[in-house]
Order: sequence, then C-alpha cells, then structure tokens
Amino acid sequence: MATGSDGAREPGCAQAARSLRLALLGFCALAVALLLVVYAVAPAIYVTTLLGTARAGDAHPPVATAFMAAILALVGMLGVGILRRWRWVFWLVLVAFSASVLQIPAAALALAGIVPNAAPAWYVVARGLVACVQVVIAVSMIRFYRRYGIAGWMA
Repeated sequence: MATGSDGAREPGCAQAARSLRLALLGFCALAVALLLVVYAVAPAIYVTTLLGTARAGDAHPPVATAFMAAILALVGMLGVGILRRWRWVFWLVLVAFSASVLQIPAAALALAGIVPNAAPAWYVVARGLVACVQVVIAVSMIRFYRRYGIAGWMA
C-alpha cells in the first residue's frame, strides 16, 4: 500500500507517480499531434468515421473540425485531470487504455485485408502503434496501483 502504519509514504512512490503522470501527459501530447496531422493530411478519415461515407469537396468539412475540437477538449480535460491528480481520471484512463489491447489485433486484421477498412494503411498502422503505447501505459498503471494503491496517485 501507499501508506505505512505511521502514515509515511513508501520510498519511490512520489517519483513513480510523477513518472506515470509524465508518461500520461506525453501520451496526451502524442495524441494531439497525431490528431492534428490526420486533420491536416486526411480530414476525410474523420468524416468517414462519423458519417460512414466520405464527402468530396470541402478540404476541412465542419463535421471533421467539430470532431477534432471535441477530441482536443477531451484530451485537454484529461491533461488537467492528470495534473490535478483526479482519481476518476486514473480509473478512466486505466480502463480505456486496457481496452486498447483489442485494437492491436483489429489493426493487424485490417492490414491483412481480413476485416474491411476504409482508412488508409498508414492510419491503421498509426492506430495500432498508439494502441501498443496505450497497453504499455495500462500495464504500468496496473503495476503502479498494485504497489502503491490509488493513494499513490495523489503523491
């Protein structure tokens, strides 16, 4: 646990919590960068994701811009929650990143042509790599929780 009988924190708890928060913030920065690159290079991916069909014409359709803004707001809120050490953010990120383990075989199946996919191959590869990073962070979070508990997140 994070506290002993005298209430003192275990050695290394604060450093481990700081490292975990930095990894999460780094991931948020990576997510924002990837989001902006996809929006600049191929905004039709967002339109296809939202509407099920690509629309020709507008280079940056309003639906893609709104979707990007919503995701940026969500990532920004997660960043604030990480910095402020909100407990619910810990659990939300842990569950979401753990579920990303399913994205890895899905990306492999899409690249192999077994699962139909409208997105370009580079986007599928990028999603698969991001999922790998998420799973590594989720495993780190589980190890952190097992060693320090949720109180360690507050250190």
